[in-house]
Amino acid sequence: MTDKSQYSVYLPGLNAMRFFAAFLVIVTHIELLKGQLGFSNSLKFLEQFNLGGLGVYFFFVLSGFLITYLLIHEKEKTGTIKIKAFYIRRLLRIWPLYYFITLLAFFILPNFEMMEVPWLQQFYHSNFTVNLVLFLLMLPNLALALNPAVAHAGQLWSIGVEEQFYLIWPVLFKRTNNLLRLLILLFVVVVGIKVLFILLLNSNTIPSSENMLALKKFMAMSKFECMIIGAFGAYGVKYNSKKMLSIVYHPIVFGISLLSLPLMNYFSPEILNDAIHLPYSVMFIVIILNVSTNNKGLMLLENKFFNFLGKISYGLYMYHMMIVVFVIQMVAKIHGEIGVRENILIYFCSVGLSILVAWLSYEYFEKLFLKLKPKFTIVKSGKI
Repeated sequence: MTDKSQYSVYLPGLNAMRFFAAFLVIVTHIELLKGQLGFSNSLKFLEQFNLGGLGVYFFFVLSGFLITYLLIHEKEKTGTIKIKAFYIRRLLRIWPLYYFITLLAFFILPNFEMMEVPWLQQFYHSNFTVNLVLFLLMLPNLALALNPAVAHAGQLWSIGVEEQFYLIWPVLFKRTNNLLRLLILLFVVVVGIKVLFILLLNSNTIPSSENMLALKKFMAMSKFECMIIGAFGAYGVKYNSKKMLSIVYHPIVFGISLLSLPLMNYFSPEILNDAIHLPYSVMFIVIILNVSTNNKGLMLLENKFFNFLGKISYGLYMYHMMIVVFVIQMVAKIHGEIGVRENILIYFCSVGLSILVAWLSYEYFEKLFLKLKPKFTIVKSGKI
């Protein structure tokens, strides 16, 4: 397929939001890794606001929204969905960096004392084979459900969740003649299975063994419902669902969504912990639609600086764990302790080095594969 046969769509503001989401994850992991490396941290404070969870939930919702939006556009323009081309595009964008991080985490970084995370290092050899096989099979979320995280690669679990969802989503999308009915059915099935499993486990109908608890954790991490909520947003925009959009674009609804994000986890009752990602996802799709499709949205997010940071956000997410470990170890080695000044240095260097490494990776590694994508791209997400 040549570039002349491509259709292009562009949604402003998404790159900025990608970066903000990645930044929330980086902040959370800085505090997490400080604790795992034996230093005082503010993780308990951050967990009250679920900052790391917010970043990951946002990525899931945005992914479901954007990919479904492009699939709808492709089907409108061509009358079908080219499944093989879809999978090749995903492979070219996701797999090279995913497997490169896997290579570093399993075979390279464990050889350097500076890169050790002691609490995780004790499980490195005992779980090596199982973890490696699962990572190679694009099942890092199952590895994390069964075993402690693999140092420097724990963040890959969310990539596995997305790839598993997109293994089936384009096939279902292509075959349906009623997208809204498919989305409702899929949402009910996914959430229903999880609720049923939790009820059975809590009622002792299913023995609460280690395997069952691992399965519960695996199902909890598989946030397919977040991507489905994102897909609902794409449906509403593409098919101009005026009733839905009139609610989504209302300033009060938009304002409540923005203000509730940092407070919901803090004030929500414990009984809602297993389902808190659902209202988060609804708020995220409201924000995404307002920023990217509402003419009165936050256009200040659309600029070259944020577009650059959003463009490399995948690398920021993938590389930041190893960079944070390196920075903390270096600062601790040089200063001997971590006080206020050292914390500022850790944050500045962690974010700065993550941006630098992500940019170098994008320009000199990821682009080698991205240059092949136009051959398999029908609807391009970019400026017309």
